[in-house]
Amino acid sequence: MHLWTCYRNPFNLLLTVLGIVSYSTEDLFAAGVIALMVGISTLLNFIQEARSTKAADALKAMVSNTATVLRVVNEQGESRWLELPIDQLVPGDIIRLSAGDMIPADLRILQARDLFVAQASLTGESLPVEKVARSRDPLQQNPLECDTLCFMGTNVVSGSAQAIVFATGGRTWFGQLAGRVSEQESEPNAFQKGISRVSMLLIRFMLVMARWCC
Repeated sequence: MHLWTCYRNPFNLLLTVLGIVSYSTEDLFAAGVIALMVGISTLLNFIQEARSTKAADALKAMVSNTATVLRVVNEQGESRWLELPIDQLVPGDIIRLSAGDMIPADLRILQARDLFVAQASLTGESLPVEKVARSRDPLQQNPLECDTLCFMGTNVVSGSAQAIVFATGGRTWFGQLAGRVSEQESEPNAFQKGISRVSMLLIRFMLVMARWCC
């Protein structure tokens, strides 16, 4: 099914028609060359989409993790720190962070001790940035630059902290990024759009010529 999707574009369809015409006129060499071109084109599309899918899966795999969460464990209201899959997190959960942890959701820092977070996956910054409970720049409008927020997909380099979850899953900054990557997989790129336009132009030209010849 995926190969059919890779094959199904105006350029390949045009070549297929030309190949059928060549075969019907017993021009086997031309038919073979055209079949080879169609095969190569389909294979290249398949490889390109496979790489895109692999890249998107790698992004999603980065967020497959667990988190240390403060949860009520009995009817008496006693709370304990539990290790839970991140898909069980909800806004309002209290999270405990330590060195080496992957940030499991978008968080606001409540307490921090020498907390440094690597944000290269989101901002491209090569050096870790310090996160604190009380902002040093209250007028900061860029969420990624806010020193009281941590985002899913980043990781703790050093220090420890407690933070409250305010966004999970697809609602996080990282989740939205992964979603956009997945959406772009199904959209043709500029090269594919150009090939489609040229192919449609050739098809229209062939139809006009066929009508004129008849």
